[in-house]
Amino acid sequence: MSGEHTMTAMPDFNSSTEKRARFGKVFSTRVGKLIEDLQAMAKTANLEIYEFDDELVKKLFIELAKRFRATAHQFGIEFEICIDGEAIE
Repeated sequence: MSGEHTMTAMPDFNSSTEKRARFGKVFSTRVGKLIEDLQAMAKTANLEIYEFDDELVKKLFIELAKRFRATAHQFGIEFEICIDGEAIE
């Protein structure tokens, strides 16, 4: 063997293919965590174990919906939020 070294090309981390692969990995992981957190939150609706204030729960769900809508907007997705027939701005 001579003093030659074989170098492999570094991946282009800014290529469209790399960006899409990174997005797919990160986004799906975060969506999975969000779903798990929502499932855990749903368990607190069990009235045999918990007691909650309806108005507080409604207020917090409105806040979650607004944040969900704002995040979706960053991806070019628009939707309306209605709670009990009332549009939420």
